[in-house]
Amino acid sequence: MNNTTKQRPIGVFDSGVGGLTNVRALMERLPMENIVYFGDTARVPYGVKSRATIETFTAQIVDFLLQNEVKALVIACNTIAAVAGQKVRSAAGNMPVLDVITAGAEAALQTTRNGHIGIIATSTTVNSNAYARAIHSRNPDARVQSQACPLLVPLVEEGWLDHEVTRLTAREYLKPLLADDIDTLVLGCTHYPLLKPLLREEAPGVTLVDSAL
Repeated sequence: MNNTTKQRPIGVFDSGVGGLTNVRALMERLPMENIVYFGDTARVPYGVKSRATIETFTAQIVDFLLQNEVKALVIACNTIAAVAGQKVRSAAGNMPVLDVITAGAEAALQTTRNGHIGIIATSTTVNSNAYARAIHSRNPDARVQSQACPLLVPLVEEGWLDHEVTRLTAREYLKPLLADDIDTLVLGCTHYPLLKPLLREEAPGVTLVDSAL
């Protein structure tokens, strides 16, 4: 990599503010790197939109980042990674493309002790089965249960991180996963790490895996 390329920024993108959790992790590990962040707060949430819509929005974001001459792309949005990851890689050509689903699957398998892994994510991410595929490709014996949590992103975007409404909503979503004796919970949306304190209280004894880390 020549010096000109080295000085170019890393492009990170998400459907909203959630991907800033990835930016923070990147800044801790790569303090000398420049980062261009695109959070599509005007059109959040993505997790309830159609595949075609997500692919269209994603193409627009990638075009913007490529115009900013980024040297690598980080798909910080689980929904985009699940349904448009290949489109991003095609548009990027030889440029490195990293995504949160691969990272989250690997971290979950390193963390679990009983092989029972829970996934909470948007409806689109859950319906894509991307996490289960990524985990089973590495360990076919792992037991994966996914739960769509469509109400959590709007609550996080509203700033209701420790609101009683958010707590009761999360409790309902977690019930079937906890009944399945999961010991590891993947936060399959970059908004969810902002709910870590609440989720720890509602799922005691379960290790939370943040795919941004």
